[in-house]
Order: sequence, then C-alpha cells, then structure tokens
Amino acid sequence: MKIVKAYLRSFGQAFTYDARRNVYLWFGFLWGLPVPVFSILLDLSLGGVGGRTPFRVIGDHPIHVFFLAHPLLFALVFGAMGTVRHELEGENRRLIDELTDLATTDPLTGLHNRRYVTEELQKAIHRSERSSQPFSIVLFDLDKFKQINDERGHGAGDIVLRGAATALAGITRQGDVIGRYGGDEFLLVAYGDLSSAMALADRANEAVKQRTGLSVSAGVARFPEDGVSPQALIDAADTLLASTKRKRYEKDTARR
Repeated sequence: MKIVKAYLRSFGQAFTYDARRNVYLWFGFLWGLPVPVFSILLDLSLGGVGGRTPFRVIGDHPIHVFFLAHPLLFALVFGAMGTVRHELEGENRRLIDELTDLATTDPLTGLHNRRYVTEELQKAIHRSERSSQPFSIVLFDLDKFKQINDERGHGAGDIVLRGAATALAGITRQGDVIGRYGGDEFLLVAYGDLSSAMALADRANEAVKQRTGLSVSAGVARFPEDGVSPQALIDAADTLLASTKRKRYEKDTARR
C-alpha cells in the first residue's frame, strides 16, 4: 500500500522537474509513444492519405484510441517499476543505517561502542604516521561506581553511566571521538597537543561530577611516545589510570 501511495505521488508530480523520481515514468511514456504514431501512419499509408487526417483516421477506426493510450499505459507500468525501486532502495538504506548504528553504537549510553572507538584509534595512528598529526588517548574510569551497583542496584548504575556518557560527550571537541570502552570505562581519541588532552581530562572530571556526583579518573597516553599500536596505547593509558585511581584512593583514605 505504501508503494502504491508513493507511486501515485510520483505520477501526480509527473510534470515537475524531479527527474530522479519520474525518469521511469517519462521513459515509459516515450517508449509507448511510437505505438499510436506508427498505427496511425500505417492506417494512412494503407488507406491512402487523400485528405484524411490523423483525427479522421481515429474517428474511422476507434481501435486507435486503444493505441493512443499506450504511452500512458507504458508510463504507468514503468513509473510503478521505478517507484518500487526507489521505495526498496530507501528501505534498504534505512535498514543499512540501522544495522550500522547497532554495530557501532553502545545501546546503553548512545556513545560509540568499543569496536568503533578502537577502529578510530587505528585510523588516528595511520593519519598520524602520514601527516605527523599529534593525538592522545584518554581512558576514563568512574570512581566508586561498583559501590553504586552494590548499594542501589544495576538500574541506578545504568542511570549513572548514561549521565557520565552525556557529560563526556558534552566536553568532547569537534573531531575527537569518545566511546564506551567497557563497563564504566570510556575511551577518548583526542587530537592536539598533550596539554589539551590533560585539560580535557580535568574538564571531564568536573562535568561528570556535576552530572552524576561521582569523580572520574583518567589515564592519558600519547602517540607515538607511549605506544605505536592501539593496544600499546590503551595499556599505557590503563597503567596511568590505575596509578591515578590508587593515588586518589590513598588521598581519600588519608583524609579519613
């Protein structure tokens, strides 16, 4: 039914300049046009012209009315074929977009998923090797997140994760890529110098704390100083992240 409606809309716009939608319709019309022309010319040649006109021929032999309808019939058939094709192509594009989103998006937070962000990290390495464009990665981890899950349940934990994701997305600059790396960890591929990456880590902590009440620890690794492969960079960032969390824990303990 959707295809029929779409075709009727297309046929109703046959006299517009939207060639992409109506090219099949006009192709069918032109394809069927020779049928009445040849039938009338053949009738004229067989019967002798003798003052006869195409209108007289049609009046004498009403069968030509059927032939005259051929351009419209062909237009309908080809137009329907074209409309069906456009509808199917549109549906296929929509399904491909949905599958792409499912393959690259974390369903809980709406950020990119681990697969996507690690692929972007690999691309960043290739770009940097070609153009010497500097970049860093920042691995974030929510402090005391396990306590939220244990005391308030996983539903509350999911709300915190979504809030943290929104906060991190809000501080991410254009061109940088942020994604959920796993659990309560997030990975940011940040272009620019090291100081800008460190500043992003500080801004992330403030933004997440404001949004969720939890602080966030970060480990920053630099390409190529800290590694030349995605895993080496992530390992370096994870080591620094663990050190940051340990220092923060020791500081909190000393305050008590």
